[in-house]
Order: sequence, then structure tokens, then C-alpha cells
Amino acid sequence: MRIALEQPQLLKSLQVIEHAVNDRSALPILANVLLETKNQELVLTATDLDVGVRYQLPSLTIEEPGAVALPARRLTTIVRELPEESVTIEVKQNHHAVVSCGASRFRLPGLPPEDFPLLPPHDEAAALHIPQPALKALLQYTIFAMSLEETRFVLNGALLKTHAGALTLAATDGRRLAVATGKGTPQEAKELAVVVPSKTIRELARLLQDDEEAPVSISPLKDNQLLFRFGAVTVVTRLIEGQFPPYDSVIPPPSASTVTCPRQLLADAVRRASLMTTATSQAVVFELAKDALIVSKESAELGSAREEVPAAYRGEPMTIAFNPEFWLEALKVLPQEDVVIEVTAPDKPAVVRLPARPGSPGAGGPDFLYVVLPMKLA
Repeated sequence: MRIALEQPQLLKSLQVIEHAVNDRSALPILANVLLETKNQELVLTATDLDVGVRYQLPSLTIEEPGAVALPARRLTTIVRELPEESVTIEVKQNHHAVVSCGASRFRLPGLPPEDFPLLPPHDEAAALHIPQPALKALLQYTIFAMSLEETRFVLNGALLKTHAGALTLAATDGRRLAVATGKGTPQEAKELAVVVPSKTIRELARLLQDDEEAPVSISPLKDNQLLFRFGAVTVVTRLIEGQFPPYDSVIPPPSASTVTCPRQLLADAVRRASLMTTATSQAVVFELAKDALIVSKESAELGSAREEVPAAYRGEPMTIAFNPEFWLEALKVLPQEDVVIEVTAPDKPAVVRLPARPGSPGAGGPDFLYVVLPMKLA
């Protein structure tokens, strides 16, 4: 095998697949990236057996076809330090590879390509398609609500569900719920309801582009796996087994008590109040009164913070405590200048409902629902 390509092109390709590399596995092959030539393309593949990523580079100078598995981190580190010139990779005997660029020459030990786990084939006819910007928006609106705790493994991911020409992503950690729904799937598409692991969700959020011309192809596979394909990238993931909670049952009905305030001003006030939180006292207080929202925090250890945010409030005076991070993460992704928060009682969830905005599936934005449980006041 002998190929030549430009350093920026090779570095970008390695950066696409590097998060799927597993350096700590008992299987040494998983610390490698598979390089193989197919039909005048260089195909790079990495997998940790839970998530696999493949990247295809077309129209290369392939002097000799072949394949080899090379240490992924070491190869990426080397290529990053090379000048922006043509890089040649030549595989010698015993799967050793020589990487050369200008006056630089590196020799890397490799492994047989046949030892590398194969990504499963898929049936494109069974796939559903959605614009990349649409799926990227759904991820953006839900990714922060996934659980980081391992006690309820089914919450360490997001529910992906198709229904009636729409695609829904839902994520919850048991204390908040984010649900985003976007149009764009065919009405006749096969219904799907699977839980995608958080690592895969984060990889997709990193790799997806605002490219309307290259839609995402989503294909269910055998052995509880799912494939995403967009442009030159293919992502294959194992799915989380188990039943995602019936989140529809915890969504409160619309409330007449609402507070409307500038999104950025509220985020700034919550962030400043959170400076006074501690590990044992995290709650930030929202004090609601007629046309007033006061965000405050008192701590015996650190002191206090208090800030009034311009707001229009309809309802009875109320004091509610929240985890500030739950609001900061949600307010960061909301696009509108003003946010409308529904409240019912100090011990009831607060809700943000954002109807889908007009425009193309990617540009218009999805339908969004966010439910936040309050914390107990000290």
C-alpha cells in the first residue's frame, strides 16, 4: 500500500474518527485506525465496539492499493506536526508503515487489517433521511439533558423516535426533560423508537454540518445497532437496551401563570447568582411578583446575591428554587430574545414551550419543550 495526500486533508480525516478510538481496551487493535483503499478512495475507520466511525476520502493518488491498521493517537500526533505539504504513507513488510513529508520520515509499527473489527453493512432502502441541519438542531436542544449518572443506564442517552413524518429526540436525567421535534422524514417512513448512547449523540453533534445538500441517512441494523451516514462520514452505534421512560405522562398541561423576560438577562442573572452556590447548597431562588422577577442566592458560607430581571409576570406571587445549571444550559440554546416560562406552584415543574419556527427543516428550528423540576427551599 502506498498513497499520497495533503497534510490538512489527512489531519482532518484523523480528527473525524479519533473519538471512536479506544486506547484502554484489552484488545490492542482498538487503539488503531484502519486505513484501506477502495475504488480510488482512502477509507479510515475507528471503533471501540460501541461506536464506530468511518471517513471516506475520494480522488487520491493511490500508487499501490492495500490496507493497514496503525496506532491512531500516534499517527494523529505525527501528522499534526508535519508541514502543510504532501504526505506519503507506504506500508512495508510486517505491516510497518513509513510516513514521510518533506524532510520528515517516521516509521510506525502496524497490525494486520484483517484483525480490525468490521462495521456492519446496511440496507439503504430501509433508511430514512433527514436534513443535516434539522438533526443537528434536535441534538442541540436535547444533548444537555442526558443523564451523567450510571444508576439508570437507559437515561445515559437520548430517545430517537420517528412518527408521522417527524423525528423526535428526548433526553432526561430524572430532574429535567428536553424534547425536540422536527419535520423532514417521509410520512411513509418506518416507525423507529430507540435509545442512542450519549457518546454517539455527542459524536453526531460534533460531526454534523449545516449542509442541506447531504442529508443524514438513518438505518436500523441487526444486533441492536443503528447507522448514521452523511457526506463522507458513517457512524455506527450500539443502542441502549431498556425502556425509555414514558415522558409524555410527566409533561404538565399549559399554565396560565407565566413569566416573560429577556433570555440573556435571565441567563446573566442566574449565572451571577450561581457564584454563591456550594456543593451542599445549589439552589438559586426565583421570586415572582407582579411584573417582577428577582433571582437570588443566600449562603451562610459565601454571602448573598440578588438581582432583579425585567419581566412580565401573570400569576400569584411565588418563590421557586432551581438548580442554576438546568437553566443556564437551556437558555444557551434558545434562539428567541424573550423566554416564556410557565409556573404553577413552588413544588411543581416549570415549563418552556417553543413552537416550531417557519423555514426549512434545518433553518426554521424544531418544536421544543423543556420541563424543570424545582428544588426544595431551605
